[in-house]
Amino acid sequence: MDRLTLQQRRWYAAEIIGEEFGSEIRSYSPIRVGWVTPKGSRTFEVSFYHANYPEGVRQKEYELLTLERNNVFILARSTSHQPVRWFLIHEVTFEWLKRHFEVVNEAGLDVEAWLERNA
Repeated sequence: MDRLTLQQRRWYAAEIIGEEFGSEIRSYSPIRVGWVTPKGSRTFEVSFYHANYPEGVRQKEYELLTLERNNVFILARSTSHQPVRWFLIHEVTFEWLKRHFEVVNEAGLDVEAWLERNA
């Protein structure tokens, strides 16, 4: 079975779970991976461009501990955030974008082309 592997310069859907998001508990953001560096023991460093974060804080670097990884998603915990932040990362689709951001698919564009144009 193949497992989801983050690739540089590729867009993904991220659901970030943490108590700092208030009663909603989670924050949703399309992310574009800058780089990924394996650290061993299920830990890796990654840089993201968070399209749904406020201007000026969209580029982030995290050290993440993989809790679950399969062919559909990666579930990881940040090793440096207090309080703890959890990341659910999976393929981004127009359906996911519509559900969380009221996105309208423009004819002829795939999801990554749309994100590049609108991020």
